[in-house]
Amino acid sequence: MRATALFAAALAVTLTLVGQSPAVADEGTPIFAENVIRTADVAVPNYPLHFPDGSTGTLKDYAGEVLVVTLWQENCPWCIKEMPGLDRLSAAMKGEGIRVMALGLDQNMAQITGFLDRYELANIDPVMDYEKVNGTLFSLELFGRPSIATPTSFIIDKQGKVVARIWGLVDWDGDAARGFLRSLVLQG
Repeated sequence: MRATALFAAALAVTLTLVGQSPAVADEGTPIFAENVIRTADVAVPNYPLHFPDGSTGTLKDYAGEVLVVTLWQENCPWCIKEMPGLDRLSAAMKGEGIRVMALGLDQNMAQITGFLDRYELANIDPVMDYEKVNGTLFSLELFGRPSIATPTSFIIDKQGKVVARIWGLVDWDGDAARGFLRSLVLQG
């Protein structure tokens, strides 16, 4: 067993023993940061997303992987600040069953990929929601309103359920965030 898997298992056991298991936390409970809130396991939307190669798919295509999906825009100063941390998270967790996706709300794929290239963010999967349907559904289901501020992120488990919503910045470099993601990978 790799050291990272051992760390994740130890963290999950420790959190459970002290009564703070994020996997079983009640809806509305902060998980590993105050703005990372447990959701009621809402299913991911099944509306099309667009990829740089011209293909389409949905978030349901990623069943079996833990996803961190960030809704962002090129002109959002907080997004610019958070994206390097997400890129480092993705690089550090490659091969562990965790994927980081940048769900761009900008008007064209060239803006999204241009932004990622300009800031040398090569480890994040660029995706576009042309119709902004996925972002709107996430917002209605998890926030009760038709629009969201950026950055807003969602953590999706291997079964395609949104298990956490995040409004604003998170320390993706910290052990707490990475331990939580690894605990989701270990949940079968």
